[in-house]
Amino acid sequence: MWTTKRGFQILFYLLLLSVLVLSLLPIDQPDFSPNDKVNHLLAYGVLMVSGYLAHRHLVLAALIVILFGVLVELLQGLTSYRMFSFADMVADCAGVALGCAVILAAKPIIKKIRQER
Repeated sequence: MWTTKRGFQILFYLLLLSVLVLSLLPIDQPDFSPNDKVNHLLAYGVLMVSGYLAHRHLVLAALIVILFGVLVELLQGLTSYRMFSFADMVADCAGVALGCAVILAAKPIIKKIRQER
């Protein structure tokens, strides 16, 4: 039977796969780009929120997304056309923190809406 949680799990893992593929494609980009760091921040913020919706556990979702970011950077370091970037990992972690902040800010609002029903 299809459930909302199952739908969020599918979405989360599809997003992880999409980020992995996009992160390993060869591209021509400077070593450090502010736009690149914003992209990391937003992508990993979305991954964090979707991971939380999929697993309903803040720490577990954060751990999965952070470890995924480290894995992606390690895999990029193994390619001849991408490079390992500590700055990208910092931006990934900032995205996870942003996602956590969004989740924590939204929780009381969602709880209040549910109580009014």
